[in-house]
Amino acid sequence: GNTAGLILNNYSTRDSLMSLSRIAVAISLVFSYPLAFQGARDGVLELFNIKDRSNKTLNTVTVALLSLVTGVAYKLRDVSMVLAFAGATLGNALIYVFPALMFRGSVNKMKDLKQSLKNEVKFALGSAGLGTVFGIIGLKMAIKSVM
Repeated sequence: GNTAGLILNNYSTRDSLMSLSRIAVAISLVFSYPLAFQGARDGVLELFNIKDRSNKTLNTVTVALLSLVTGVAYKLRDVSMVLAFAGATLGNALIYVFPALMFRGSVNKMKDLKQSLKNEVKFALGSAGLGTVFGIIGLKMAIKSVM
């Protein structure tokens, strides 16, 4: 449409408050990225079951992940696809799926379950299924918007 994928790009470059906002966002990204990246790197190490946490291994994985992220960022010209993908998948999982799974897990640890609680678990899992369907629809719409 008529708007940029990054909302700050929709404002004039001559707007001093928006320029200050751009600087604030840049500072926030620069200083918060290492914290988020460390979690991502540790998640990748866990995902691939890599037990060695030596400096050499950590540095190798860090360079590989940064290269991948930088390559993707270089190719993407519009951040709206990334935001749409994240909203469709992670947003729906956070709102619908994860709470239902946590509720089911906590109920499964209880003893002497009442039928009403079992019915609530079924309802929660149905909600998680509905959220998954919403996520798939959102993902298809996000992909369709870039095609």
